[in-house]
Amino acid sequence: MSESDSKSLNVVIGGINIPVKVQESETEQIQRIAAQVNSRLQEIQIRYPDKGLDESLAMTILSLLVQKETESKPIPQMDKLVEGFDRVDELLDKILQ
Repeated sequence: MSESDSKSLNVVIGGINIPVKVQESETEQIQRIAAQVNSRLQEIQIRYPDKGLDESLAMTILSLLVQKETESKPIPQMDKLVEGFDRVDELLDKILQ
């Protein structure tokens, strides 16, 4: 990223101001991610009020990464499931004709 393509953006996470350099096109994405992190952090702080900010932030990171990993994994046996739905669809077509 060249200096002319970047801009400074202040992101606040858990009350901590984080200056970052981003491309103009990344601004909304970074702000959305920061809002998501702050939202999850707030949920964790409510659920575990005895934890400090550092532990809460670590739990937030772990929680978001587990969520991302889970969402990106394919459903086991998805091909067999799709084949089964295709067969049911074919049978229904035959019955309804």
